[in-house]
Amino acid sequence: MRRRIACTLALAGLAFAATPGASAAETWQQTSRQTYYLTDALQRSQGIATDGTTWYFSWKLGLSRVTLDGRTTLLNNPLAIPAQLAAQGANHIGDIDYYNGKIYAPIEDGSDYKHPYIALYDAATLTYTGTAYALPLSVQPDGAPWVAVDAARGYVYSSAYNPTPALNVYSLTDLHLVKTVPLSTAIGSVQGAKIYDGDLYASSNNDAKSIYRIDPDTGQVTDVFDRASSLPSGSETEGLAFLPTSDGAQMHALDAVSGRLATYLYNYRRTTS
Repeated sequence: MRRRIACTLALAGLAFAATPGASAAETWQQTSRQTYYLTDALQRSQGIATDGTTWYFSWKLGLSRVTLDGRTTLLNNPLAIPAQLAAQGANHIGDIDYYNGKIYAPIEDGSDYKHPYIALYDAATLTYTGTAYALPLSVQPDGAPWVAVDAARGYVYSSAYNPTPALNVYSLTDLHLVKTVPLSTAIGSVQGAKIYDGDLYASSNNDAKSIYRIDPDTGQVTDVFDRASSLPSGSETEGLAFLPTSDGAQMHALDAVSGRLATYLYNYRRTTS
């Protein structure tokens, strides 16, 4: 069933630069912002991914597919967590990713954090494929907050939530742990990440609401920009995605306000590199 959503668009000329001394400095400028309310805010409150033609959103229990203008929900799966994982206490889907017709969804039992998984869904139907991979607690001790597919390297990435001392690198073929890559600077509260131009960009719910760039091969971390001053009070940073859009943006960062009364999608354009 299709639904129309309340959506506002606000243009902004805010520019954000990488911290002094950062290698390969880059500047990002906010181009626009969408605001989702009520049910749409709730159901677009955790993660975001794209296949280039539509958006995919996640929230604690479900998945949805939405037109790129954000106005129409094309498909909805409000109870996406498989029964066998729910029986183990699974109650939270984090920041998702899309690859080769599948949605990769990190799922955790968001109280005990004893059963982190990455589950695969058919992107066309949002139905569970029957395949889920258990992640090792030794490197995912506090759940599975996000997942990012790196098809060029043949890897899938995730990490511990907080602190985040390393990238956990899994095989794209069967999700076995290949290695961990220590980060040059330990970060934390990472809620989402995606590969863009060969690097991993990660959004943090730290006090500064930082966007980091991470070299997946070396673990070198660059604080690209901090967004706290531009966000409404009470915002919680969630997932992010990359897609060139009509307003000139490439990066799209999801933020939810306290109580999930509204969710914002901030759109940023890279102006230098």
